[in-house]
Amino acid sequence: MIGCFYWTPIPSIYIEHIHLPSTVPFRTTSLSANYWIPIMVTGYSTRCRILFGTCLLVGMTLSIAILLVPILVIQSKYTITSTLATTTTEIISTSTTSLSTSSSSTTTLSTSTTSFSTTATTITSSTTTTTITTTSLSTTTTKAQLTLTSINGLIYGIFNTSIGGNSVASTSGFNIGSYPPVESPNNACDDNTTTKYLNFGSCSEIQFLDTCGLNTGFYLELLQGHVLVTGFRICTADDYPERDPLIISLEGSNQSGIALTLGSSWSLIYSGNSGLLSNPGRGICGLVQWFNNSIQYRSYRFLVSSKRGTSNSVQYADVQLFTS
Repeated sequence: MIGCFYWTPIPSIYIEHIHLPSTVPFRTTSLSANYWIPIMVTGYSTRCRILFGTCLLVGMTLSIAILLVPILVIQSKYTITSTLATTTTEIISTSTTSLSTSSSSTTTLSTSTTSFSTTATTITSSTTTTTITTTSLSTTTTKAQLTLTSINGLIYGIFNTSIGGNSVASTSGFNIGSYPPVESPNNACDDNTTTKYLNFGSCSEIQFLDTCGLNTGFYLELLQGHVLVTGFRICTADDYPERDPLIISLEGSNQSGIALTLGSSWSLIYSGNSGLLSNPGRGICGLVQWFNNSIQYRSYRFLVSSKRGTSNSVQYADVQLFTS
């Protein structure tokens, strides 16, 4: 508690006599003429009381201020700290959001695009500025479907032929090693899903075995010369999904003419999934199968070694080759 000291000369004590009138409003009786009310007032006592009251009020105010100041300072510091922490969190959050890596991959019938990019981010504080910058990388690879136009317009159907083996020619008909006249090998490369190539292979039209139509296919020599093939796609025929090819092979050669009947003329490029393991439906193309190949060939041979189910043949509407 803060004390209050104030010095003043002590005045003389005096007595004031206040004379009241002999009559007072609202009184019906008169007061005596000698009626006096003496009042003794001490000047020193009155001033001391006023000063004491004032000092007491000031002391209480200062005491409350002294108690409240630390609380307000602590509260203000907490508020500033919270705001700074929130601001820092927002900066870090924003910086984290700004620093991003995006990747997109688009594959169409003949185009595959892959793009990677990053964004430079600047984080600034009161004392330090940090800049993070990375380099964008963009790679675009274009795939184009080949037009399978053969020399002399001939595409040769084959059966009883394995990878690296000699080619055995198929003929038109409905017996072993034949294909129906309207479903010839030329239909396999006409880019038309309403036509088809069917081969009975080691069976005739009336036989239904798991092996019918296997190890059949075709080969052709491209009119356009040497091309680099890095992908293919097979389209299903109009009926009987049991005849769909599931495992196929693709070979390349730079020989021509009669030399293409020799197995030694061919080099294996691809052997595996046809892209039709999941049945896409009738007259629909399956997934494009991409593979690594760095050699250009002028001739290509296509063979089927597995089919979807028991049937009398293997068939497909179209075989499409892709180059890069």
